Amino acid sequence: MSAYAAEIAEAGASGEVARLYADIRRCMGIGMVNLIYRRMAARPGVLPWAWAALRPLFTGGGAAAAAAKELGASLDDGGLEAIPREAFFAAGLNDHSLRTVRMILDDYNRGNTANLVAIGALAAFLDGGGPGRAPRPADETAAGARPPRLPPIRQADALDASTADLIRLLSAPVAPAGGAMIPSLYLHLAPWPAWLAMAAATALAPARLAAARGEARALHARALPSIAALADGMAPAAGVDAPAEDELAALAQTARAFAEGPIAGMVVLGNRMRAILPEIPPHRH
Repeated sequence: MSAYAAEIAEAGASGEVARLYADIRRCMGIGMVNLIYRRMAARPGVLPWAWAALRPLFTGGGAAAAAAKELGASLDDGGLEAIPREAFFAAGLNDHSLRTVRMILDDYNRGNTANLVAIGALAAFLDGGGPGRAPRPADETAAGARPPRLPPIRQADALDASTADLIRLLSAPVAPAGGAMIPSLYLHLAPWPAWLAMAAATALAPARLAAARGEARALHARALPSIAALADGMAPAAGVDAPAEDELAALAQTARAFAEGPIAGMVVLGNRMRAILPEIPPHRH
């Protein structure tokens, strides 16, 4: 049996889950569905209810995106500098590979920063009795344009042994307390193990992790006013059945643990991985 919590992968989604995944990608303006939503999808009734409550944070004025932009501007890069392109070339990557890695990192960094405040707000909403508030009409604001899809994410059980070992090593420091987790970002970057190896020796080096964890805690603390403000404005969506009480309690615990731990951690580490990318010449058709 897998040590990892159940999820519904994007490639395996169908019906209502596939529709919700498409809406999440469009409303968030990113090319993938983050792990927290894929885990919600595996629990009865959780994703339709939670996304209906969260969706207004990503539409209209985009309160979550605005808060995320402010938080992102406060991040430091840990003193990292870009690795020369020649070093990546020697490791077997080319400009096309680096552009793809950059696209993946940019989407995850945007998504994780927005989810830091949105999922934190969901936890506060649940902890504060939010499911009992008067429902509001379901948000029918049109989603944005279809974002470019990222390359397919690799599944953990399909990795070669050395890449799997490296990803497990990189994942351990950001897993939530008492639970195993592989950040989706690492699986998305698995087709370029040389890139992951170079990141492991620089942005993700053990000697830098203590400072990164400190920055993640500080980032979450800076996010708390935005989290509280967003939670205060949330309400259940009319016409969407709430999950069972035990599912709501588990969702609150998971949302809180993710926002305080893996999501904040991956915002910091993702931005530091972005810092080691060199300038890449524009693609010429």
